Parts: sequence; C-alpha cells; structure tokens
Amino acid sequence: MILCTPMRTNLWIVVVLLISALHVLAADKGELQQRRQRAAAAFHDGILLVHARSVLEITSDGFRQDPAFYYFTGLENIASALLAIDGPTGQSWLFLSSPAHSSALAESMDPRSAKSLQPEVSPGPEAARRLGIDHVGDWSELEDFLARHGSSSSTLYYVAQRFSLEEVPPSVAAGKTPEAPLWAIAVAKQRPSSQLKGVAGRVYALMAVQSESEIAALRAAGKATVPAVMAGMRAIRPRVSQRTVEVSVENACWQQGAHGVSFWPWVMAGENGVFPRPWASLIRYDHLDTAMQAGDLVRLDVGCEWEHYQGDLGRTVPVSGRYSDEQRETWNIFVAAYRAGVQTLHEGTTVDQVFEAWRSELLNHRSSAKTVVARQAIDKWSKRENVPFWGPHTINLDAGFIDGPLRAGMTIAFEPIAAIDGQGFYLEDMFLITKNGAELLTPGVPYSAEEIEAAMR
Repeated sequence: MILCTPMRTNLWIVVVLLISALHVLAADKGELQQRRQRAAAAFHDGILLVHARSVLEITSDGFRQDPAFYYFTGLENIASALLAIDGPTGQSWLFLSSPAHSSALAESMDPRSAKSLQPEVSPGPEAARRLGIDHVGDWSELEDFLARHGSSSSTLYYVAQRFSLEEVPPSVAAGKTPEAPLWAIAVAKQRPSSQLKGVAGRVYALMAVQSESEIAALRAAGKATVPAVMAGMRAIRPRVSQRTVEVSVENACWQQGAHGVSFWPWVMAGENGVFPRPWASLIRYDHLDTAMQAGDLVRLDVGCEWEHYQGDLGRTVPVSGRYSDEQRETWNIFVAAYRAGVQTLHEGTTVDQVFEAWRSELLNHRSSAKTVVARQAIDKWSKRENVPFWGPHTINLDAGFIDGPLRAGMTIAFEPIAAIDGQGFYLEDMFLITKNGAELLTPGVPYSAEEIEAAMR
C-alpha cells in the first residue's frame, strides 16, 4: 500500500490515541479489582497472564481490545501490554510498552510524529493509583517480576486469542506448549521450570455472570441487534449477494447507536449455512460470499456491539421470501422445540435438561408431521450425536461455553443448530438467566414461518 500524506497523518492520530488513552471505562476500579481477585483465587498456584491485542489493523473500524484483557483492566485503547495476576499474593502487575517503542512505531509510519508522541500516563505509582492495579511498570520489569515470583508460582497460565492457528511449527516451539501463542512461549523461557498452561475456558467461566453495568450494556446490545436482524431479513432476496445483506446489517447497527457489529454478520445461504461449513468463512477472503438462490434457506446470524459487549441473534430465512411446504413444516416444528427449551431456562438448569425439553417436543410432532423432510428431521435431531453444534452458550464480551448449571446473572444465547436435506436450520435469542426464569433480551423478532414471511413482505 502506498500512503499519501493525509493518510499518514491519520495513521499518526490513530497511534497517538492507541497509546495515550489509558483510562478505565464501563466498570469502576472496585469492580475491576474484584474481578482480578477472583482470578487470583481461581489460579492460586500460579500466574495468570492476559495479553492485550498487539496487532493494529488499518482495515478495521477501530481498535478492538482482547475481551479477557478488557474484562480485567477496563482498558480499551492499550495495545501490546501484559497483565499478570499473581495467584499466591493476589497482586496484579500491568506491563506496558515503553515510550521508546511507541515513538519507534510512530516514526515508522510518519517520522514527524515521533517528537510529539508522549503517553498520557507513564508506568509508575500514579498509573497504578489511577487504574487500581497494584503495580504498573515497563516491559523491562517483566523479567525481574518473573524471577522474584518463581519460587511461589509453578504454573504460568495464559489466555490465547480465539480462532487463532499455530504461528510456528511445533519443532520451533520445542520445550513448551506448541499451541501456545508466541508471546506466552517467550515469557515461559524466562521461567524454564514453570509449566505453561492454556486456560481460556476457565477464564471465560469467571466472566460468565454479569454485573449490573454489564447487564445494562448487554440489554442495549440486544435492543440494537433486533433492528439489525430485521434489516438483514428485509434485504434477503434471490440473486442478491450475501455481502449486500451483511452491509445492511452493519449499517443498521451503527444507526442504532451501537459500535458497529460484534462479529462480522453470517448471512450464509444454501449449503453455506450447513455446519461446519460456516467456519470456513473465517479463513476465506470472500467470506463464502455468493448470490443467494430462490428455494434456499439463509442462516442470518448477527450482533451489534455496545460498549464492547456483544449482541447475538438470528433466524433461518427463505431467500424467496416464502418457505416451501417442507421447509415451512420443518421450521415450525424447529421453533416449537426451541420454545420448549426456552421454558426450561432458569438458575440451576443444565444444558442436558434443555436438550431433553427440545427432544421431547420434537417427538411430540412425530405422528402429526406430514412431509418426509419434517419426519426425517425429527428422527435425526432428537438424537444428540446428530446435532453436535446444538446448544446455548454464554454471551458477554465474547461467546463462551457454559460450564455446569445455569446461574442467575448469566447472559446466554440459546442457539440450536441443525441441518436436514442439505439445508441449515438455526434460531437464536439472548436471555438473562434469573432464579425463576429467563428475561428475553431480544424481543420483537418473528419466529414462525408465517410471521417471518410477513416481516419480509
């Protein structure tokens, strides 16, 4: 890419904002300290390492912080930083990239910016007081920290970014966990006697129950996502590209006051909507884009982001605006099973219990099903092994697996995923789990075939 002078100036502005905006946002210091204390208790025999995002993407709509790093620090605009939560002492250390490194980064983009580039908050006691973190230091202090905490912490726990592949062959990373990110392997080399262990699932479990400020953000994310789904639904028609619908969804998110989409929309038509094929979009330049064809079904899976928190909502939509007789009956049975599962949602419910409600409702329709496809779907989907991607998941700063029974204060997305006759079937809403039930966070989206057809008209 050849940069003209105005673009170079814009890049300088982005870099200044990235390294200078050191401030705590949605959660207050007390809440963030409580989160780090819970992490210290969970990893009491080691050090939990959480890395901020370090890749700057000029093609993105803005810097998107690592979810776990944001959860424990509240810092949305800090790149190339490392949070270390020491389990034995309960203390937290934040290591920031040095001003010299930041100046070098700015100079590589525009030499004129280097002299004027100064971080708003420098490592030291003042930053620690402001952030409520025990110690805020420079990268150069990391080696000494690891040496001084070596005797009491035998394990280095790390959180890897989701959907990442191996950066180097296992032979290059010999001696440490091959699938670990390079930054974790590099840190572990300073502690040869320590075990390196990935714990993303355990950390996401700590994030699963939301505070009041988080619930407020998730309610807003859900509310904004409803019009985005409806915009996508109304943009679907034969011979229109999936990309066209995706853009309609993103535009609707911004119009609702959200910070764009929480993930790039999945508008997957025909065989593109049959799992596991949608995962291929993550490594495809075209995102599996295709012109949608009449007769096909579309997986419309979208979310708007609100203060870093994610919306997640969707429906199965006919490209032509009308389901075939087989699709109609199969979809309406799918919806009935979904609603039966929703009725079980409350504190203490397990995922297996939700599936049993889903299965029982499917079988209730077996004797009355009129079409061959509907009967085949009931027989197939009522067996857990035939729907490996079925189920609810947590949704907050990111999506995660549910560990154990549902807990009050959890926000989840109930997302049954199935397929029959070469077509994908999918439905998803967001819920806040309470002691006696579940609050729907995404009301106003049609369910039945007839309701969806009317909405598309």
